[in-house]
Amino acid sequence: MFSVDDVVMYTTYGICKINSIKEETFMGKTEEYYVLSPLNESNTEITLPVNNPMTSLRLHPLLSKDEINELINEIPFIEPYWIERDNDRKVKFSDIIKSGDRKETIRILKSIKVHTIEIKNKGRKLHATDEAAMKDAEKLLLDEFSYVLETNRDQMQLILYDALEK
Repeated sequence: MFSVDDVVMYTTYGICKINSIKEETFMGKTEEYYVLSPLNESNTEITLPVNNPMTSLRLHPLLSKDEINELINEIPFIEPYWIERDNDRKVKFSDIIKSGDRKETIRILKSIKVHTIEIKNKGRKLHATDEAAMKDAEKLLLDEFSYVLETNRDQMQLILYDALEK
């Protein structure tokens, strides 16, 4: 269980701070709820049930500096893959991003990058759902990595994409 003032990764919104934990009663059942605010959207408040399986799947502690650096160093060795059927790929990429698995999220970025080069050579453009997956994956990774490593987002993007190109 997380505590008040913890900074966490919520895969739907990115980096969030837990402002409070409150009890609410609905239909005679009392439950505890996290009250979060995304760091990039201070006017937004999110309420999540503490003991809900979906909360457990999407709310994660931030990686440490060492874990992030290790992951960045591992990027050149992460193998890309491509799922040919658009809908299957959209579902798989979405599931991975929502899972919070950073290594697999990096694999998505690498896979889309490789695919973009392949189709560009054929005069084609990237599918809109792949662009959306790339933006979602990039946002989550860059937000967390730049926050934890205390660097600006643009610098972190250069580091990440340099590693992806190796």
